[in-house]
Amino acid sequence: MKKDRFTFICSENQEGRDAFVTHPASKEEGLVMSCSPDHIVVKTSDGKNRCWDYQECEEMSRSKEEFPWR
Repeated sequence: MKKDRFTFICSENQEGRDAFVTHPASKEEGLVMSCSPDHIVVKTSDGKNRCWDYQECEEMSRSKEEFPWR
């Protein structure tokens, strides 16, 4: 993920909105819980907490039906 998308995801999280990312290497997905300067802490669907380097993650895309202005 690029730094500008990481910054956006972290700001979404800080403002109380849900943001989701995937970690292609482990094939896991997670809800963003917090951010640090270079990492994202997520809660996976099985309830585990993970800490991933933002450069190894991808933002989960949202459908146009969900967010038509994007």
